Amino acid sequence: MSFISHTPSPPLSFYINSFYSPNESLPLPREKILPLPGLDLKINFGGGFQVFDTDQGEPFTTLKESWVLGLWTKSHIVDWPEDLQYVAVNFKPSGAYPFLGLPLSELQNRVVSLDAIWGSLAAELRERLYAAPTIQARFALLEQFLLARLRKSPPGLKVVQCAVAEIARQHGIVSIRELSERIGMSQKHLIVQFKQMVGSTPKELGRLYRFGDILASISPTQPVDWTLIAHQFYFHDQSHFIRDFREFSGHTPSDYLRLLHQLYAEKPDRTQYLRLLPIG
Repeated sequence: MSFISHTPSPPLSFYINSFYSPNESLPLPREKILPLPGLDLKINFGGGFQVFDTDQGEPFTTLKESWVLGLWTKSHIVDWPEDLQYVAVNFKPSGAYPFLGLPLSELQNRVVSLDAIWGSLAAELRERLYAAPTIQARFALLEQFLLARLRKSPPGLKVVQCAVAEIARQHGIVSIRELSERIGMSQKHLIVQFKQMVGSTPKELGRLYRFGDILASISPTQPVDWTLIAHQFYFHDQSHFIRDFREFSGHTPSDYLRLLHQLYAEKPDRTQYLRLLPIG
Protein backbone atom coordinates (compact mmCIF):
# COMPACT_ATOMS: atom_id res chain seq x y z
CA MET A 1 0.00 0.00 0.00
CA SER A 2 1.31 3.43 -0.89
CA PHE A 3 -0.10 6.91 -0.84
CA ILE A 4 0.05 9.87 -3.16
CA SER A 5 0.56 12.96 -1.03
CA HIS A 6 0.73 16.70 -1.53
CA THR A 7 2.01 19.42 0.79
CA PRO A 8 -0.06 22.58 0.37
CA SER A 9 1.50 25.99 -0.07
CA PRO A 10 1.43 28.69 2.63
CA PRO A 11 -0.68 29.73 4.39
CA LEU A 12 -2.31 26.28 4.44
CA SER A 13 1.03 24.64 5.23
CA PHE A 14 0.96 26.35 8.63
CA TYR A 15 -2.11 24.27 9.50
CA ILE A 16 -1.84 21.13 7.37
CA ASN A 17 0.85 18.45 7.11
CA SER A 18 -0.41 16.99 3.84
CA PHE A 19 -3.23 15.92 1.58
CA TYR A 20 -3.09 12.22 0.72
CA SER A 21 -4.90 9.51 -1.17
CA PRO A 22 -4.31 5.73 -1.48
CA ASN A 23 -2.44 4.75 -4.60
CA GLU A 24 -3.52 1.10 -4.69
CA SER A 25 -5.73 -1.41 -2.91
CA LEU A 26 -4.95 -1.95 0.75
CA PRO A 27 -3.11 -5.28 1.24
CA LEU A 28 -4.40 -5.82 4.79
CA PRO A 29 -8.19 -5.89 5.31
CA ARG A 30 -8.04 -5.06 9.04
CA GLU A 31 -5.54 -2.88 10.87
CA LYS A 32 -5.09 -1.26 14.24
CA ILE A 33 -4.66 2.52 14.11
CA LEU A 34 -2.30 3.78 16.79
CA PRO A 35 -2.76 7.29 18.21
CA LEU A 36 -0.40 10.03 17.02
CA PRO A 37 -0.56 13.84 17.19
CA GLY A 38 -2.83 15.23 14.51
CA LEU A 39 -6.35 15.15 13.16
CA ASP A 40 -7.62 13.70 9.88
CA LEU A 41 -10.47 14.65 7.58
CA LYS A 42 -11.50 12.02 5.01
CA ILE A 43 -13.79 12.32 2.00
CA ASN A 44 -14.72 8.89 0.74
CA PHE A 45 -15.69 7.72 -2.76
CA GLY A 46 -15.51 3.96 -2.22
CA GLY A 47 -16.89 1.41 0.20
CA GLY A 48 -17.71 1.93 3.86
CA PHE A 49 -15.16 1.79 6.68
CA GLN A 50 -16.07 -0.16 9.81
CA VAL A 51 -14.49 1.10 13.04
CA PHE A 52 -14.10 -0.95 16.23
CA ASP A 53 -12.88 -0.23 19.75
CA THR A 54 -11.27 -3.69 19.92
CA ASP A 55 -10.84 -6.69 17.65
CA GLN A 56 -13.88 -8.30 19.28
CA GLY A 57 -17.50 -7.30 18.99
CA GLU A 58 -19.57 -5.10 16.72
CA PRO A 59 -18.30 -1.90 15.03
CA PHE A 60 -19.23 1.29 16.83
CA THR A 61 -19.61 3.12 13.53
CA THR A 62 -19.59 2.60 9.76
CA LEU A 63 -18.19 5.50 7.75
CA LYS A 64 -19.46 6.06 4.22
CA GLU A 65 -19.16 9.62 2.88
CA SER A 66 -17.01 12.12 4.75
CA TRP A 67 -15.88 12.50 8.34
CA VAL A 68 -13.40 14.00 10.78
CA LEU A 69 -11.28 11.94 13.17
CA GLY A 70 -10.48 13.94 16.26
CA LEU A 71 -7.29 13.69 18.26
CA TRP A 72 -7.14 10.09 19.51
CA THR A 73 -5.45 9.05 22.74
CA LYS A 74 -6.09 5.32 22.30
CA SER A 75 -5.92 2.82 19.47
CA HIS A 76 -8.87 1.70 17.39
CA ILE A 77 -9.41 -0.86 14.64
CA VAL A 78 -10.55 -0.35 11.06
CA ASP A 79 -11.88 -2.82 8.50
CA TRP A 80 -10.89 -1.31 5.18
CA PRO A 81 -13.28 -1.60 2.23
CA GLU A 82 -12.21 -3.55 -0.84
CA ASP A 83 -13.07 -0.50 -2.95
CA LEU A 84 -10.67 1.95 -1.28
CA GLN A 85 -11.00 5.46 -2.73
CA TYR A 86 -10.70 8.62 -0.69
CA VAL A 87 -8.88 11.91 -0.33
CA ALA A 88 -7.77 13.06 3.11
CA VAL A 89 -6.33 16.01 4.98
CA ASN A 90 -3.86 15.46 7.81
CA PHE A 91 -3.97 18.54 10.04
CA LYS A 92 -1.26 19.56 12.45
CA PRO A 93 -2.25 19.75 16.12
CA SER A 94 -4.30 22.99 16.36
CA GLY A 95 -4.42 23.16 12.56
CA ALA A 96 -8.01 22.00 12.13
CA TYR A 97 -9.54 24.55 14.49
CA PRO A 98 -9.77 27.51 12.03
CA PHE A 99 -11.54 25.31 9.47
CA LEU A 100 -13.97 23.40 11.67
CA GLY A 101 -14.97 26.22 14.00
CA LEU A 102 -15.88 24.13 17.04
CA PRO A 103 -14.02 23.16 20.23
CA LEU A 104 -11.78 20.27 19.19
CA SER A 105 -12.18 18.66 22.62
CA GLU A 106 -15.63 17.64 21.36
CA LEU A 107 -13.90 15.43 18.79
CA GLN A 108 -11.41 13.67 21.07
CA ASN A 109 -11.49 9.90 20.48
CA ARG A 110 -14.47 10.38 18.18
CA VAL A 111 -15.31 10.09 14.50
CA VAL A 112 -17.83 12.72 13.43
CA SER A 113 -19.66 13.07 10.12
CA LEU A 114 -18.52 16.12 8.19
CA ASP A 115 -22.18 16.87 7.46
CA ALA A 116 -22.69 17.48 11.19
CA ILE A 117 -20.00 20.18 11.08
CA TRP A 118 -20.29 21.77 7.62
CA GLY A 119 -23.89 20.90 6.74
CA SER A 120 -24.74 20.64 3.04
CA LEU A 121 -21.32 22.07 2.15
CA ALA A 122 -19.76 18.68 2.94
CA ALA A 123 -21.89 16.89 0.32
CA GLU A 124 -21.22 19.62 -2.25
CA LEU A 125 -17.46 19.33 -1.71
CA ARG A 126 -17.61 15.55 -2.03
CA GLU A 127 -19.50 15.77 -5.33
CA ARG A 128 -17.00 18.27 -6.74
CA LEU A 129 -14.02 16.17 -5.66
CA TYR A 130 -15.56 13.00 -7.07
CA ALA A 131 -15.97 14.69 -10.45
CA ALA A 132 -12.33 15.83 -10.58
CA PRO A 133 -10.43 13.86 -13.27
CA THR A 134 -7.22 13.07 -11.31
CA ILE A 135 -5.96 12.85 -7.76
CA GLN A 136 -3.84 15.93 -8.38
CA ALA A 137 -6.95 17.79 -9.50
CA ARG A 138 -8.69 16.70 -6.30
CA PHE A 139 -5.79 18.04 -4.25
CA ALA A 140 -5.92 21.36 -6.09
CA LEU A 141 -9.67 21.65 -5.60
CA LEU A 142 -9.40 20.77 -1.92
CA GLU A 143 -6.66 23.36 -1.48
CA GLN A 144 -8.84 26.05 -3.06
CA PHE A 145 -11.77 25.06 -0.86
CA LEU A 146 -9.79 25.18 2.38
CA LEU A 147 -8.18 28.49 1.45
CA ALA A 148 -11.65 29.95 1.01
CA ARG A 149 -12.67 28.63 4.45
CA LEU A 150 -9.55 29.87 6.22
CA ARG A 151 -10.68 32.64 8.49
CA LYS A 152 -8.56 35.18 10.29
CA SER A 153 -6.40 33.45 12.87
CA PRO A 154 -8.47 33.12 16.08
CA PRO A 155 -7.15 35.00 19.14
CA GLY A 156 -4.63 32.86 20.98
CA LEU A 157 -4.00 30.41 18.14
CA LYS A 158 -0.46 31.61 17.41
CA VAL A 159 0.48 31.21 21.08
CA VAL A 160 -0.97 27.70 21.09
CA GLN A 161 0.92 26.87 17.89
CA CYS A 162 4.16 28.05 19.52
CA ALA A 163 3.42 25.84 22.54
CA VAL A 164 2.69 22.84 20.27
CA ALA A 165 5.97 23.43 18.41
CA GLU A 166 7.88 23.48 21.69
CA ILE A 167 6.22 20.25 22.84
CA ALA A 168 7.15 18.62 19.52
CA ARG A 169 10.73 19.95 19.69
CA GLN A 170 11.20 18.39 23.12
CA HIS A 171 9.65 15.04 22.03
CA GLY A 172 6.74 15.63 24.41
CA ILE A 173 9.03 15.73 27.44
CA VAL A 174 8.24 19.20 28.71
CA SER A 175 7.10 20.74 31.97
CA ILE A 176 3.72 22.39 31.45
CA ARG A 177 4.58 24.89 34.17
CA GLU A 178 7.79 25.89 32.40
CA LEU A 179 5.99 25.95 29.05
CA SER A 180 3.28 28.28 30.34
CA GLU A 181 5.89 30.59 31.85
CA ARG A 182 7.85 30.66 28.60
CA ILE A 183 4.87 31.70 26.50
CA GLY A 184 3.45 34.06 29.13
CA MET A 185 0.17 32.29 29.82
CA SER A 186 -1.16 30.73 33.02
CA GLN A 187 -1.29 26.95 33.15
CA LYS A 188 -5.06 27.02 33.59
CA HIS A 189 -5.59 29.26 30.56
CA LEU A 190 -3.13 27.22 28.48
CA ILE A 191 -5.11 24.06 29.23
CA VAL A 192 -8.38 25.77 28.27
CA GLN A 193 -6.89 27.00 24.99
CA PHE A 194 -5.45 23.59 24.17
CA LYS A 195 -8.78 21.85 24.73
CA GLN A 196 -10.42 24.40 22.43
CA MET A 197 -7.84 24.51 19.63
CA VAL A 198 -5.98 21.19 19.86
CA GLY A 199 -8.51 18.83 21.40
CA SER A 200 -6.45 17.73 24.39
CA THR A 201 -4.50 19.11 27.31
CA PRO A 202 -0.81 20.00 26.77
CA LYS A 203 0.16 16.99 28.91
CA GLU A 204 -1.92 14.60 26.77
CA LEU A 205 -0.42 16.02 23.58
CA GLY A 206 3.08 15.66 25.04
CA ARG A 207 2.45 12.00 25.79
CA LEU A 208 1.28 11.45 22.19
CA TYR A 209 4.42 13.11 20.80
CA ARG A 210 6.61 10.99 23.06
CA PHE A 211 4.79 7.81 21.99
CA GLY A 212 5.13 8.75 18.31
CA ASP A 213 8.85 9.43 18.67
CA ILE A 214 9.30 6.09 20.45
CA LEU A 215 7.66 4.32 17.51
CA ALA A 216 9.89 6.26 15.10
CA SER A 217 12.99 5.11 17.01
CA ILE A 218 12.17 1.40 16.60
CA SER A 219 13.57 -0.46 13.60
CA PRO A 220 11.60 -3.46 12.26
CA THR A 221 14.90 -5.19 11.43
CA GLN A 222 16.94 -4.56 14.59
CA PRO A 223 16.77 -5.73 18.21
CA VAL A 224 15.45 -3.18 20.68
CA ASP A 225 16.79 -2.32 24.11
CA TRP A 226 13.57 -1.33 25.85
CA THR A 227 15.39 -0.29 29.02
CA LEU A 228 17.50 2.14 27.01
CA ILE A 229 14.42 3.56 25.27
CA ALA A 230 12.66 4.04 28.61
CA HIS A 231 15.73 5.94 29.83
CA GLN A 232 16.12 8.02 26.65
CA PHE A 233 12.50 9.16 26.84
CA TYR A 234 12.67 10.00 30.55
CA PHE A 235 10.26 7.48 32.00
CA HIS A 236 10.44 7.11 35.77
CA ASP A 237 11.03 3.38 35.46
CA GLN A 238 10.43 0.40 33.18
CA SER A 239 6.94 -0.31 34.55
CA HIS A 240 5.88 3.30 33.81
CA PHE A 241 7.12 2.92 30.23
CA ILE A 242 5.31 -0.40 29.70
CA ARG A 243 2.09 1.00 31.18
CA ASP A 244 2.18 4.05 28.89
CA PHE A 245 3.01 1.96 25.82
CA ARG A 246 0.18 -0.46 26.51
CA GLU A 247 -2.28 2.38 27.09
CA PHE A 248 -1.63 3.86 23.65
CA SER A 249 -1.06 0.69 21.61
CA GLY A 250 -2.98 -2.04 23.43
CA HIS A 251 0.25 -4.11 23.47
CA THR A 252 3.32 -4.52 25.61
CA PRO A 253 6.49 -3.25 23.89
CA SER A 254 7.61 -6.86 23.26
CA ASP A 255 4.27 -7.83 21.69
CA TYR A 256 4.35 -4.70 19.54
CA LEU A 257 7.85 -5.56 18.30
CA ARG A 258 6.72 -9.10 17.45
CA LEU A 259 3.85 -7.71 15.36
CA LEU A 260 6.19 -5.20 13.72
CA HIS A 261 8.62 -7.98 12.74
CA GLN A 262 5.71 -10.02 11.41
CA LEU A 263 4.49 -7.06 9.35
CA TYR A 264 7.99 -6.43 7.98
CA ALA A 265 8.33 -10.06 6.92
CA GLU A 266 4.99 -10.00 5.07
CA LYS A 267 4.58 -6.38 3.94
CA PRO A 268 7.85 -4.48 4.46
CA ASP A 269 6.55 -1.26 2.86
CA ARG A 270 3.79 -1.03 5.48
CA THR A 271 6.26 -0.55 8.34
CA GLN A 272 6.93 3.01 7.20
CA TYR A 273 3.44 3.94 8.46
CA LEU A 274 4.01 4.19 12.20
CA ARG A 275 0.39 4.11 13.24
CA LEU A 276 -0.66 0.90 11.44
CA LEU A 277 -0.49 -2.63 12.84
CA PRO A 278 -1.93 -5.86 11.37
CA ILE A 279 -4.87 -7.49 13.11
CA GLY A 280 -5.93 -11.07 12.53
